Amino acid sequence: MALPAATLLLAGALAGCGSGATEADDGTSDEPSVAPSVSIDPADLKPGNRPATPEALAAIALQHVRVVPEEFDGGDTYFEPDEVGTVLVWGADHTLEVKAGPVDDDLLSTWCHDGMSGCAEVKGETGTATVAWDLATDDGTPGQLMVSHRSGREERRAAYVGEKITGDPRKLDLEVSVDDLVALVTDPRLGTKTTLKMTKAQVSGFPAEGANGAGEVALTAGAIAAGLLETKEYADIDSFEKADVSGYGTGAFGVVGTRPDGSTVTAVHAPDLPAEKRKCPRTLTCSKGDTDGYDGWTEGLAETVRCYPAEGERRAFCAVVRQQAPAPFPGDDLDPVLSGFESALETLWPTVPAATARRGESLVG
Repeated sequence: MALPAATLLLAGALAGCGSGATEADDGTSDEPSVAPSVSIDPADLKPGNRPATPEALAAIALQHVRVVPEEFDGGDTYFEPDEVGTVLVWGADHTLEVKAGPVDDDLLSTWCHDGMSGCAEVKGETGTATVAWDLATDDGTPGQLMVSHRSGREERRAAYVGEKITGDPRKLDLEVSVDDLVALVTDPRLGTKTTLKMTKAQVSGFPAEGANGAGEVALTAGAIAAGLLETKEYADIDSFEKADVSGYGTGAFGVVGTRPDGSTVTAVHAPDLPAEKRKCPRTLTCSKGDTDGYDGWTEGLAETVRCYPAEGERRAFCAVVRQQAPAPFPGDDLDPVLSGFESALETLWPTVPAATARRGESLVG
């Protein structure tokens, strides 16, 4: 299916395709160019180290799948805080969901052994994927085609619904073919990290604000840094680095910001904070010590922990903020410090405005 002119606009991502540019060249990409149909230069098929955005995943998908999306859906309704993804919607209820996140072995088991009509391993030029499908039913359900590829600790997935799956999809003439989807999920740029070139991608019709029309994207370390700089209390932070989160449980991430006076501010998002980390340590004096967190301090050090229960689609999580000063706090006045902590806690929620996430992409090495 040929795409009409100007359907897909990719800034940087497609400009220069065929040049064999390396990751180091991404910063000097040409201005946006119209590319309604593009072949992918094998030299561009390399992993990146920049946080992926839903729009980047949409751009990658449209390099493999020749469809014309009429809208993009998703948000928290479809994706967990540790996933990134989008849903392309077109035609009469045609959808293609594309996402990347932690490996989910239970999902693969469900696909292949619990009710799917068929399952097979399919080898493509850039890797091997698991392909599973459900057949159309007499009540009008069209069936579905699902493809998954594991890369390290991540799983890249695509799910296509809309056309009738009447048999082995490898033998059907589908608008979105098995080969297309295998090439998509095994594309090394498709993940929670991607290339700088793809983070600059602009897809025609993609929501200008936020991801998937939801106005929010998943929190990243860079987004925490950008959020801190947006507060009055921490706008003077000079530099950031990733925080050591080895003791904060699975899925924790955060940053350490250094201020002109040498003090540091640590902010950590911890979805699975160990129970012992939720209670006041003996080294601190605390105003509260119950299981939902505490405010604690000693000479030149203060920290706060807050744990929030699951609500709606949002998972439970904890937020940790710590300030370490080179000397005792001025006049031992903790009020400004604790006030700053309240602002910092707001930067640690599971989702943030897309603009904040974009500003944070260059803040943390």
